[in-house]
Parts: sequence; C-alpha cells; structure tokens
Amino acid sequence: MRLLLKIEPSDKTKKEIFYQLSDFKKIYPQFQWESIENYSILVHSFGEFSDPKRTINKLETALFDKKLFYLYAYKVALTIQDKITLYLDFRREKEIERINESIKELFPMTQSSEKYVPHLIIANYKIPSKQQYFVIKKRLANLDIDLSFKVNRLSLFKGDKRIRVFKLI
Repeated sequence: MRLLLKIEPSDKTKKEIFYQLSDFKKIYPQFQWESIENYSILVHSFGEFSDPKRTINKLETALFDKKLFYLYAYKVALTIQDKITLYLDFRREKEIERINESIKELFPMTQSSEKYVPHLIIANYKIPSKQQYFVIKKRLANLDIDLSFKVNRLSLFKGDKRIRVFKLI
C-alpha cells in the first residue's frame, strides 16, 4: 500500500482557497476541479510499503523536534504534461525543507534531487490549444491570491485513509 505524508489545511483555510478561486472557476467550469474536501499538500510519497509501523517509527524520529510553520500562497500556476494541472503555489519555507531533508535521510530509497516546493493541486484539464493556453496563463497572472495558514501537524495516509497525525512543536 502506498504511504503519503501530507499537510491538511483546516476547513477554514480550505473554504478561503475555494472562495479566492470562485470567480476563476466560473470562467472554466469545464475543468476537473479538485473537491474542497481533498485539498492537501503532499510533503513526501513513500511509495509501496508493506510495513507501515516501521515507517511510522522512522517518521517519529524524523519529526520529533520539528517546529510548526506558516505557508504563504502567492499564485496559481500551471504545468502541462499529458494534461494541464493548475496548482496553488507557496513561498519557500525553511522548516518544511528541513522536514523534507530529514525524511530523505531516513528513507534514502525515496530520495529525489529536486528541492521540495509546496503546492496544492486544484484542477486538471485536457491540453488546450496554444491560444487557450495563453489566455489561461494571462488570467492566472491577474488572479490575486492572498492566503496564509499555520501548519502544526502532518498526516500520514495509507491510500486515502489517514493512519497517523504528527504534531509539530
């Protein structure tokens, strides 16, 4: 079963994200918008593990002295691969980078050379024409996002089920 460590924003924060995107969502009802209940920020994917208890013990070690922090959203961006993905982008945060590095040290098989950048996926859509793409990019550039929230816990998921919450000090 696949294990994922995520940041789960509070219900209040989720509603604020939803509210700040509501006008943009009206322009693009054809997008596959992520459900507000599923808003989360992936911190680390551990892949397939047969022994979650061992992973939990290692995570307790990696997270025992980590401090709470704030995330600041500043834009909605997009990527294109086999589809368009819209995501809420956050400013760099040293504490989440430290958390990510601690996890990589304890789980070397899951290491990636990429720096961790927190983001929250909000929508997917088929690849548009070039003209549509540039219109979407321009509208995103004009979208004013002003959001910050405190992160004082991380949640470990096995598939879609939360199996453990780790509190940050």
